[in-house]
Amino acid sequence: MDARITKQRLGNLLSYDWLKMLAAAAAAVLLVVVIFIATATRAANYQKFIVYAYTDVSSGEDFGYLGRTLKEGGVLSYDVLDTGTEKFEANTRYDMFGLRRSTGEGTVMFISDVRVYKTDEQGNEVLDENGLRIVEKESVLHEFAMGGAVNPDRYTASVVYDSRYYLEMCEAYLVTFFGEDWQTAAEPDAEAVRESFFARNSGDKRYKTKASREAGVADERQRLLDLRDDFKEVLALFARGVYTHTVYEGEAEDGTRYDSALGINLGKLEGIGRLAYYTDDEGNHHTDKLNLVIIYNNYGEANGMLYEPITFLRWLYEEYGA
Repeated sequence: MDARITKQRLGNLLSYDWLKMLAAAAAAVLLVVVIFIATATRAANYQKFIVYAYTDVSSGEDFGYLGRTLKEGGVLSYDVLDTGTEKFEANTRYDMFGLRRSTGEGTVMFISDVRVYKTDEQGNEVLDENGLRIVEKESVLHEFAMGGAVNPDRYTASVVYDSRYYLEMCEAYLVTFFGEDWQTAAEPDAEAVRESFFARNSGDKRYKTKASREAGVADERQRLLDLRDDFKEVLALFARGVYTHTVYEGEAEDGTRYDSALGINLGKLEGIGRLAYYTDDEGNHHTDKLNLVIIYNNYGEANGMLYEPITFLRWLYEEYGA
């Protein structure tokens, strides 16, 4: 047997050992990645705040950075782990938007509410027998949400929350912690705070120790205090007319009439165009009919996280309207 060490054999040996070292290093990296993925806290849908821009609106210069701005600025509560944005294009709305909603993603969305009314050859609006303008083309907001706004009388709807009902829901939620005098109560009920925290976070990997759980309860208390303050500010903005509900009247299958507040008009926010706007036929930018819809989500025991849009509405005013 020829066991001589030659230059070729030595080269082959080193090459082989080098390959083994590379393979071992790759396996080690893979193991670390697997362990990290297995132990990392994964954000549930209620821990995500995703802002959409629908096909009819364009994203402004701030839109792409909005998720990072919300996260780095600590705008939302401690239990929002992921933030982001997405703009849907007309040729992908049924695929991408439908895909996102099929997995329960999406929190709020910018959309326009521009109705086109019928005109005669001279450009004058045509009126019906009751003296009302005839709608030639409904708004994108109407097409998207009419008949799908959830309120106490329309629980089967599942597209957006009726914005008036949404405010009522938020107030009822706060009453469960602060009582009927929720606006002036100094503190939320301590036991209710603990129950809220553990109902939502009992299995969260962030809270493995007693100390971390107690810190989480303190964060929950602060979340509720902040939400109460944000809600009061948002109610004041509605009272001042800065925000208004966009209400449409519809007819049910049995012929009864009803109305739905499909979205919240943001047109009074002078700088909102830096986030989203729509254009007319001449390409001019507009925001007076820009709306924010609150997408319908049912988070079960985590329903308190439904009210992060309240904080977002306050922040929008402070950032783009104050």
